[in-house]
Amino acid sequence: MNNGRKECTFLWFIENYSYCWHKNGEDLTSPEFTADDFEGTAWNLELSPRGDRKEAEGYISLYLNRCQLDDGPVDFSVKDELSVLATDGLSTRLHGEQTFSKGRGYGRKKFVQMDKILLHRKADYLPQDTLSVSCKIWKGEGNVQEVNEFVARTRIGIEEISFLHSIESFSKLEPNEKKTIQIKSPSKKHCALTSSLYFIEDSNEGKVIVEITPSAKNQILAKCKLFLLDRSGKKIECGEADNRLDATRKDIQNLPLSLTRQAILNGKSDYMPEDNLSLSCECVFSTGVEYEKIERTLYGKPFVACSQISNDVQSKGIYNAAQKLSACPSALDDLKAIYNNQMLTDVELKTKTKSFPAHKIWLCARSPVFKTMLTSDMREKNSNHIPIDDLEDDTVQQLLLFLYTDKLEKLSWESAIKLYFAGDKYQVEKLKVICSSFLVDNVSTTSASELLLLADTHSDSDLKEAVEDFILKHEEQVFGSEEWEKLTEVNSQLALKTMLLKYRGGDCEGTG
Repeated sequence: MNNGRKECTFLWFIENYSYCWHKNGEDLTSPEFTADDFEGTAWNLELSPRGDRKEAEGYISLYLNRCQLDDGPVDFSVKDELSVLATDGLSTRLHGEQTFSKGRGYGRKKFVQMDKILLHRKADYLPQDTLSVSCKIWKGEGNVQEVNEFVARTRIGIEEISFLHSIESFSKLEPNEKKTIQIKSPSKKHCALTSSLYFIEDSNEGKVIVEITPSAKNQILAKCKLFLLDRSGKKIECGEADNRLDATRKDIQNLPLSLTRQAILNGKSDYMPEDNLSLSCECVFSTGVEYEKIERTLYGKPFVACSQISNDVQSKGIYNAAQKLSACPSALDDLKAIYNNQMLTDVELKTKTKSFPAHKIWLCARSPVFKTMLTSDMREKNSNHIPIDDLEDDTVQQLLLFLYTDKLEKLSWESAIKLYFAGDKYQVEKLKVICSSFLVDNVSTTSASELLLLADTHSDSDLKEAVEDFILKHEEQVFGSEEWEKLTEVNSQLALKTMLLKYRGGDCEGTG
């Protein structure tokens, strides 16, 4: 007898997600949920913001776990779907059908790349810095008879602390001699941080270090900005660190100033009235999970798509001005208008067949390579034109459009390959990331060889690892293609090394 299909949907919001403090191998676990008609089984989600093991570094790992202590049978079979939701509907999903024993989990160690979430699609995946994770489990066939829906929330705590560190008689400071102050945090009992300034005599200039140490183990320094205060009290930026995008979370407690000791002494009249140095420090700490619970439970109602639940929960409390602001032109809109109208251009990019007017100051701001060309003793500095003989006209036009607007229009496989090359040549990292993500998302068994060669040629380890994963999942089709045969002729060593990777095993696996 067919009792129909029983479904359970679990939606998990993780607020302040970019401040996840977890290192590689450390997990964030959702609240547990138990659904009707699932025989007393209990479940949770386990997410590793920087991967659950060394080979998953740079990826987010995601698993559905059955709890060790529940009232269900020893083994329980369900179909499941794990998703990281995006506002544009282009979510990352994993489908499966598994038998879960108690304490066992299934998912993927390389569920989605960190850069995809935190960098080039941050607006889609992290609205208001909130990650939305969805899990659906079901059993039975036919029409849906029973539906359970849960909405859970986990909030990562953050604390901003700004303080002034003044150092008297800075010019008399000896190497490695620390000038230390303590700052108390009013929001945390018995919690304080220590700020020490010293310099290292590693050269004639002297590297100045600011060491910021919180007293509580759960306080992880995520962002820090340092400013020197001049005689008039004006802030001069002299150091910055942010480890939220790091695949391997770097310790930023020891932050060097961009100005050396000698540079500060040379500017003594500006920086050190009466030989006193004043340093303004702005820090943001991650303080662990400050809130987690299931906020909403719905039983037996008709199925509501996860995207609708997400929109409903996310939209509450949003200020109405957002709609008005969306109608206002942005700074990038204004820059695009200046580019399109070719107003006040002062340099040209020249291909073999066409010239493209541009602005020196904007090329310098967007590309370290253009900056070097236009500010050092290179011929481009005085000629007001930059030859670009190895790029096609369409590629240069799209490159300039991206430099002025941060957007790409009508991206295709061919144009992404060419723009990736341009991004690498002119060190436009964001352009490289967007193109590589597009290529990974659209790679096929016939184009994998081309993408592997591109990644190897440009020494792009992240791109290479992603295409290797694809090749191993489709090894028979890839290794048997004409394109792979051509690759073996062009770069036999690369082809051989890639084929040997198949002995490392698969990517989708269990936990526990």
